[in-house]
Amino acid sequence: MRAVESRYSAEHHMASVNLIFDDEQTAYLRELSEKMNLDFGEFIPHATLINVTEQDIPRLKLAAAALPSLDKLVLDGVNFLPDEAGNCVWVELRVQKTSWMVEVRRKLLEMLDDIHPGLDIDGFRPHITIGCVEAGTLGDVDMSAIPRQLPVITKPRAAACYNGMHGKVVEVVE
Repeated sequence: MRAVESRYSAEHHMASVNLIFDDEQTAYLRELSEKMNLDFGEFIPHATLINVTEQDIPRLKLAAAALPSLDKLVLDGVNFLPDEAGNCVWVELRVQKTSWMVEVRRKLLEMLDDIHPGLDIDGFRPHITIGCVEAGTLGDVDMSAIPRQLPVITKPRAAACYNGMHGKVVEVVE
């Protein structure tokens, strides 16, 4: 299976504040993607809190640092989301939406009110994208790789990030 080209331009989301994970949890998510036959290439697993089109990384770093810590993310299933053009299907792990996430999103929207295009507090689905496949090839995805009980991701941390193609995080800015 080969990676899919989306119709989004490289500039669709240029930077973001995300929850990122330790090395062990990151390796697990990359391996899960591979075991499921999702040719997603190199990616940094993350749960997006806010995407912005402006790369004001110093402000994003300050915003991420101002967020309260979180003990865990609970994963509760798999989503399949077709892209707008119908070329590919994104494969995501659902993350339970909590009051912490809603409050953090509100804070981010306040802190970054001039660099996010028309976002609202509730207008997001917490998830971790682990790959995409060409439309019509979902039968090639190995769902047996998904454990009966998805792991809990412990101690995720907020970080400013640069995004590449398809919204994949390509660099965490420390």
